Amino acid sequence: MLDVALVLASSGCWFAGALLSTASRVSERWTLGLGLLGALLAWGASVHLLLGAPASSLTFQAWGHPARLELDALSAAFLLPLHLIGGLGLIYGQRYWPVQGHRAGRTLRFFYGMLVAAMTLLFLARHGLLFLVAWELMAVSAFFLVGTEHERPEARHASWIYLACTHTGTLLLTAMVILMAHRMGGLLWVPLPASTSPWFEGGILLLAVAGFGFKAGVLPLHFWLPSAHANAPSHVSAILSAVMLKTGIYGLLRVSSLLPAIPRGVGGTLLALGALTALYGVGNALAQRDYKRLLAYSSIENLGVITMGVGLGWTGRAAHDPWLMALGFGGALFHVWNHAVFKGLLFYGAGALLHATGTRDMEALGGLAHRMPRTTLVLLPGVLAVAALPPFNAFLSEWFLYRGLFVSLDRGYPWSAALGLVALALAGGLAAVAFARCFGTLFLGQPRSAGADHAHDPASAMLLPMAILAALCLAIGLGAFLLLPLLERAVAVVAQGAPPLLGLGLGRDLRLLAWVELGLLLFVAAGYRWLRRSAQEPEPLSLPTWDCGYAVPVPRAQYTGSSFADAWAPVQLGLRAQMPKLRGLFPGTATFRQVFREPIGEAFLEPRVAHLAERLLRFRRLQPGHLPVYIFYVLLCLLAVFLWMLLRERLLG
Repeated sequence: MLDVALVLASSGCWFAGALLSTASRVSERWTLGLGLLGALLAWGASVHLLLGAPASSLTFQAWGHPARLELDALSAAFLLPLHLIGGLGLIYGQRYWPVQGHRAGRTLRFFYGMLVAAMTLLFLARHGLLFLVAWELMAVSAFFLVGTEHERPEARHASWIYLACTHTGTLLLTAMVILMAHRMGGLLWVPLPASTSPWFEGGILLLAVAGFGFKAGVLPLHFWLPSAHANAPSHVSAILSAVMLKTGIYGLLRVSSLLPAIPRGVGGTLLALGALTALYGVGNALAQRDYKRLLAYSSIENLGVITMGVGLGWTGRAAHDPWLMALGFGGALFHVWNHAVFKGLLFYGAGALLHATGTRDMEALGGLAHRMPRTTLVLLPGVLAVAALPPFNAFLSEWFLYRGLFVSLDRGYPWSAALGLVALALAGGLAAVAFARCFGTLFLGQPRSAGADHAHDPASAMLLPMAILAALCLAIGLGAFLLLPLLERAVAVVAQGAPPLLGLGLGRDLRLLAWVELGLLLFVAAGYRWLRRSAQEPEPLSLPTWDCGYAVPVPRAQYTGSSFADAWAPVQLGLRAQMPKLRGLFPGTATFRQVFREPIGEAFLEPRVAHLAERLLRFRRLQPGHLPVYIFYVLLCLLAVFLWMLLRERLLG
């Protein structure tokens, strides 16, 4: 009970800090101190449990019925990234979005604290109504955070689209909770007994995939995500991407752990859906000029990768294959941790760039490595990690999934495993291209605008969280074998007591990989030292040669990010080129433009929703604003109910 009490105290600290942030006479240090105390309490309890302590629970009465809060290994696995990114975001926000100078500073701190407190309760809830209350509190807090700069039309639009999508998902989850309560005999969440009718559990699982899929940004329910993450403050975007999206993954794992079995074929279908989501996300990331939207589409890609791991684990459960469950669920949970670390770093870096230059357009920047050297240094591990390159952390979690997909092929699940292998390899390659383009356009070459020319490194309060996450990207990549016991504890909750196999099957390989990666790092360091020494030697005198008309490098002569990614145009689904029509022997000035529209949200759904809204406006004449008319409508409804009660036996008989 002590561990769950510590996590409850953590949620209380965040909630108290949120309330204190609204008081103008209270120092901002109180909010920071309470938030960091809450983060340390949750981290201590979660690490203690993952190291081998038994699950801790608290039972009480809620609304006249028994309810339970419980901290088990699965909850602890999601609390770790929540309070890591939440605590670092508080430090980062002190300088990125100070209360003085920002009209919405106190509002942002209030809803930031509420968001962390709500997600903490969400990971503890084992009661349907408590879960929905925490879910709704999280959703509403995120709505106000996305709309922090509500004076901008695009921020308002993004927040309302998000709210509509999250409430649609909540309706589906409410139906799921009702079905679960029917099977469990109440709202208290307990493991379901085996049933002779698997269709009921299949309905619960379908509602869970649809409802949680909205939050996780799974295709085609992702369309709220890019604009929401692009328009939120950057440290808010970090916690939304690094943690809030994963509440959808947590929900899938938690609900499936309560079901007696997973129907055959469901895991393969989810794996295929995750593969398509990963390809869709990384393909559209290549088309972005806005570096925050690029990071948002990259989050869609990585949530697709995590969903593939969940689908692989479900396939193992349906086949009663412990090794496949260990690789699938273990890879998914490991990528949850890794994505939180490197995507938090990248969004903090995006905030530093926006803070220094005032623009999110990559094509307006360039040469920032000379003007922001410390930012460049701490962002480089995040860029290499998101491209899944060794020796950084994401390489290993994707390696888990590669192992699992090959095992799945060997076990006889060819169609989903083959699709997953192709998608994972292609997504990794495209991610490398996308972030090579992003890093090169932003940090290399010459400045393309005055904003880039006058950029500077941010304050230490913003660099410190970035440096911690950059160090974690490397430390997890080298020390992943130390995390296997923690992952096994979390996997055991979802795999329903399957034997711990990750340490036996992967421990030796991860140790070998760590030594190889350490040797690679030493080789790179030695090569860098040799190059620096060679550069210090005086160069021999040389005479200039013909420069082919390219005497001085100028910004206009540089490659743009769009031209760099032009070879991958077929996978950039939302990119459209506006070609000028040239007429006559001597055509006038013309301009070529590339415009991106979200294929599902903006190109497909918005025109149809607008057309439907226009049609529905015809019914406004039924609302004239006169009380007698509304009383007449009530009488008609009562008459219809009376006639139905009178005639239903004859009609149904």
